Amino acid sequence: MKPIQDIAEVLVSSWVLTAKADEHEELDALPATQQGVLDRALEAAVTAGAFPADWRERLHFVDSRTGLQCVELDAVISAAQRALFTQDPNPSYSETRTKIDPRVARLLLRRYKIKDAQAIEWGEKLREAVAAARETMRAYARG
Repeated sequence: MKPIQDIAEVLVSSWVLTAKADEHEELDALPATQQGVLDRALEAAVTAGAFPADWRERLHFVDSRTGLQCVELDAVISAAQRALFTQDPNPSYSETRTKIDPRVARLLLRRYKIKDAQAIEWGEKLREAVAAARETMRAYARG
């Protein structure tokens, strides 16, 4: 089995390259694993063709009693934190701030021969899926 570090690097780099924050704002927040938003969004993005094709075999999504979960996602987020690509999640585990800038993201992507345009397309699909997952979660909360 391949290490999970490459998934962490590509996932965070794609997210960072699509950040819209200006230079005076904090770095962009990536959903963490607590509420299942990133699990749902990652499955939707991978299903929609985002990210390398082998992720379809390497990432496993299961229905649990708490909702859809990506089996490997905790390890991916932990790998990103250990590599200092992200901060520790906030106390509610709803988000984690990215710590790398676009220049570092591009350097990481070069390791995998991934072009900026491809990573940006993937990041945008993930962001769209995150927005949809958050809306779904809000709809459930409203009843």
